[in-house]
Amino acid sequence: MLRRIATPLLAAALALTACAEEKTEVTEEDVDRIEQSIVNASALSWELIQAESRVASMCMQDEGFSVHDPIALFGNGVPGRFEGFASPYTRIPNVEQAQKFGFGEWVRYGGDDEAAESMRDDPDFKAFNAEDEGWWDPAWDTAEEEFDAMGEAYEAEWRKAFEGVERYEYDQAFQQAMDEGEDPMDFDTPEPPFGGCELETIEIVYGGPEKQETGDGEEVWAEPGMGESPLTSVGDGAIYNEMSAEYIDKEQAFLDCIEARGFEGWAFDETTGWLPTADFLGTRVYGDTTQVIEGGEVVEYPELPDGAEDLEPKELEFAMALDFAECADEAGLRGDTEDTFARLYVEKVIDQESEIFAYEQQIEAYLANAQDYLAGK
Repeated sequence: MLRRIATPLLAAALALTACAEEKTEVTEEDVDRIEQSIVNASALSWELIQAESRVASMCMQDEGFSVHDPIALFGNGVPGRFEGFASPYTRIPNVEQAQKFGFGEWVRYGGDDEAAESMRDDPDFKAFNAEDEGWWDPAWDTAEEEFDAMGEAYEAEWRKAFEGVERYEYDQAFQQAMDEGEDPMDFDTPEPPFGGCELETIEIVYGGPEKQETGDGEEVWAEPGMGESPLTSVGDGAIYNEMSAEYIDKEQAFLDCIEARGFEGWAFDETTGWLPTADFLGTRVYGDTTQVIEGGEVVEYPELPDGAEDLEPKELEFAMALDFAECADEAGLRGDTEDTFARLYVEKVIDQESEIFAYEQQIEAYLANAQDYLAGK
């Protein structure tokens, strides 16, 4: 995707700003500063879970385990990846991207194909897919395979050492109840606190676990962790709803253009502004169906253009991507769309700037805890 490039800022630029009582006009400096804040928080969160994993694996090695479940080693899940504001229109590749990797779906379906493997490591391809792919360490895939190969007995002992025996037995009882068809709401066994290496890791990195209240008022033990950035609470849909009115004529010009090239029945999603290119390619081109069931409803995808049957799936994807790229250029869905999206986003969050600063500081503190411990070992 073609994103705005976040401008590197001095640390002083993150200083807290006084909240004005009246809404102030967003400047380019505001956009750059807040964009960089979200980029920083995303990168720090990624560093944090990697450091947390190392702390946990060292504890487990001390317990006699050398092969680990890589995802279990950190408790808050993989953080979202943010590398700059990007409107929904950036999901349409530009001409250069279309010629190089199409929409990139062939890479997903290419398996161990040499060309697909090579493209997965291409910097331009990675940048285009960064938001969708998120943060991920390919070494986790290998580690997970090695862990699974150790067998059920090893896994059971590993989880007892990591979670603590009480929590492990609770998890087993809950899973058995689910396997027997019990309603999760009827499972009323109190959840025990953290134990084992999981507890030790939480204490080292986060200062200890905490009780949190669920939506139904129940209190559960939780890892403090990162939570959600105050500035990533605005979904793409909230911004698209505002900007779509401004670009509706250009959107229609794009749709008319691709229809003239044989792609009929296409539309921008009313909520996100995305085109269903990935689903279309997955079902109509690389799959063998014209519809799927989503949320209990039948979703039909557009028809293939005339002559599509004469092309291999990858050839069709590249031809389609180039048509879409050229039509986006002709329709004007480039350039100022990114500035508009960034401005509208920052207008929604600028009053929360002090919160994102505090959020970044908290992540930095957690990361420092982990790094200090690892340095001492």
